[in-house]
Amino acid sequence: MRPYREILLLASFLLGSCAAQVGYQREYVSEAAPGYMAEAEIVVLMHDHDLEYVYEGGADSPIGAARTLTMPIGDIMQEIAARVFQSCFMYGVVFTEELVPDMRYIIAIEPEIRDFTYRFERQVEEGLIVVGGPGLEDASVTSVTPSVQFELTVKAYNSSADLAMEKTYPSGLVSGEKYYATFRPNERINETFHRALQDVMLAVAEDIRPLLVGKCEITDVNAHTVN
Repeated sequence: MRPYREILLLASFLLGSCAAQVGYQREYVSEAAPGYMAEAEIVVLMHDHDLEYVYEGGADSPIGAARTLTMPIGDIMQEIAARVFQSCFMYGVVFTEELVPDMRYIIAIEPEIRDFTYRFERQVEEGLIVVGGPGLEDASVTSVTPSVQFELTVKAYNSSADLAMEKTYPSGLVSGEKYYATFRPNERINETFHRALQDVMLAVAEDIRPLLVGKCEITDVNAHTVN
């Protein structure tokens, strides 16, 4: 007889449709912000194919491989980029599909997400046992940890539209919060992706700070000093 705890966990993946659609969720984004405020605006260059990029696929693991996750990665990236850069550019964020000659800006960035994958890892929790009732076996407690992995490539352009920085940010394998049972496993991946992408965008914000020096006033938010 299969342990009933394992049956409950498997049922959480099998109930309902074999496809799940997720989207941007504001509550998954923290209040973390870069350590400076620039008296400028930033331009974020996102082409149609970036904005409309929707990931569809199964997990890169036995658990979840049969389900299809539909995630609007382009929309989520736009929202998180807006959140991060609005917190450190006093005059906000301007999104555009093209850098035109009459557009006035100090810095423009062009982000692109590549090689997105996700997985679920099951683990037996040592020392945790569920005592079975009549006709049921005792069972080890198992947990599942969601994780995501991707790369964010970023190009930064100066006010003359010349390439000032080009860098790839590998997220590494980012694990979310483990759980024991859920009817919304793909939402766990969505939350993990939000938080991982926000962390990478915060790193981008810090890396472009040197490109702003001498172009606008920059206030160190922590020390309250002005460069």
